[in-house]
Amino acid sequence: MRKIFILIIVLGILSCNNSENKNKTLQKEQESTEIENRVNEEKKIIVNKEENIDSIIEPIKPKLIFTDLEKEIAEVGISFHRWYIKNTNEHNPEIPTDFEVTEGKNDSCIVNYEPYFKELRKLGTISNSFLDKEKERTKLCAETISNMKWSEYIGVIPENCDDYLYWTNSQDITDGVDIVELNKENDYWTVFLSLFMSDKNGQKYFGNDKLKVTVIKENGKYLISEINWIIK
Repeated sequence: MRKIFILIIVLGILSCNNSENKNKTLQKEQESTEIENRVNEEKKIIVNKEENIDSIIEPIKPKLIFTDLEKEIAEVGISFHRWYIKNTNEHNPEIPTDFEVTEGKNDSCIVNYEPYFKELRKLGTISNSFLDKEKERTKLCAETISNMKWSEYIGVIPENCDDYLYWTNSQDITDGVDIVELNKENDYWTVFLSLFMSDKNGQKYFGNDKLKVTVIKENGKYLISEINWIIK
């Protein structure tokens, strides 16, 4: 009887040990699964970021081959956006890329296009017709500001005015611009541009929206007469 009693106690102890070991094993498996899940989630986040970039941009465009004349047209067509991106990417730009607003008499606002247009003329690729179109494009905003008090204007985005950089369609920096197409159209040329962002390896990623630049010949010089967004 005593031997049977001792055997029952031993079997009970072994059973407890086995149960405890099973619990520890299950606990380790659960912890391992949780860690693996966290790692997989982090990987998904990284992959999703990369896929998100690819889903909104197009792959790098092939280099175009131009004749000497086409190279000249291309340089004219891209000149404004190279200048615009360079200066709007500056943290505290000194060169105006739009009309300027200064304080006038009796708390008034003065709108002045001349500093902006003076810089554009320095490029040597901008026609007077483009300057006229820039005035027309910003007319409502300029008129709104002209009718405001200086104290009302400071620190606000007036009605009819953009809260972003119009010619890059962005509130952030743009890495660059490339030519994606060039065509001869009767007595003028069209140059199609695409803005791009670059990753850490220098790979270019292009947006879906394009810019159509019209280049005309005026007094023996090729000049930009018009730029329009082509929104997809």
